Amino acid sequence: MTTCSCSHAHAAEKSTRFVCFLTLATMVAEIAAGWFSGSMALLADGWHMAGHAGAMAVAWFAYVFARKRQTDPRFVFGPGKISALAGFVSALGLLVVAVLMIGESLHRLVVPQDIAFTEAMVVASLGLAVNLVSAWMLRHREHADHVADHNLKAAYLHVLADALTSVLAILALAGGRFWGLKYLDPLMGGVGAIVVGKWSVGLLRDTAGVLLDRRVPEAVATRVRLDLEAVGARVRDLALWYVGPRQLAASVCLAAQRPEPPETYSAIVRRLPEVAFVRVEVHPIPCPAEPAHE
Repeated sequence: MTTCSCSHAHAAEKSTRFVCFLTLATMVAEIAAGWFSGSMALLADGWHMAGHAGAMAVAWFAYVFARKRQTDPRFVFGPGKISALAGFVSALGLLVVAVLMIGESLHRLVVPQDIAFTEAMVVASLGLAVNLVSAWMLRHREHADHVADHNLKAAYLHVLADALTSVLAILALAGGRFWGLKYLDPLMGGVGAIVVGKWSVGLLRDTAGVLLDRRVPEAVATRVRLDLEAVGARVRDLALWYVGPRQLAASVCLAAQRPEPPETYSAIVRRLPEVAFVRVEVHPIPCPAEPAHE
């Protein structure tokens, strides 16, 4: 792993750990307040935050796992994919939360629940403040390092989902408190669930591509191909794929009239700053194992 990637992972680990503890503390406060005030909406939001606290713990574990096994020879391309795996698992959890939110919202539309509006609004506002601070920290970290980290993105989306549900809860509680519109509570819950579900599906798509070794966009591969052909090589096969946050692996098969050492072609491929692992195979033209017309 490059120095930039190491510094990013260390900073992201610290931010995720802090957000995890902050989320846990807020979760306890919301569940306790919901229990003593008799507010089912607040109690449900507390347990919803508990699921996201678990997601933060998964993200934190991913960073610790990758850091401790960075030089482990059992991982051919390093442990970078643990980030995508953690993001994928978190996205699945987020999707489950969205489905449960829809179910609970439909139930409350049919069977309205009594809510202690004032108490619930106070604690929901506190939860919103915590979520906004946490989201800012995680987003600021990703933007500061310019790193496509699926694990960090998953943690950010979980916190953002909590912030969204807090906003919707406050609006719904305000409508019930001041205008008697009790149906707003389950209605807003359904809207939030749909948005959360959309976020989770997008993250599932992104992380699944990394886990299944999906190739990079063709424009990136074309640029590498042109650079190799500029030194007289014929590219027979070129594969570029992500193996971790801002880490690419490359496999190249070349043919040339006057082959250069593999290190020469490897250096060309490594012009892409994300390339961390390169395998180069070079054949002369014509290749002795091929027919003469080849």
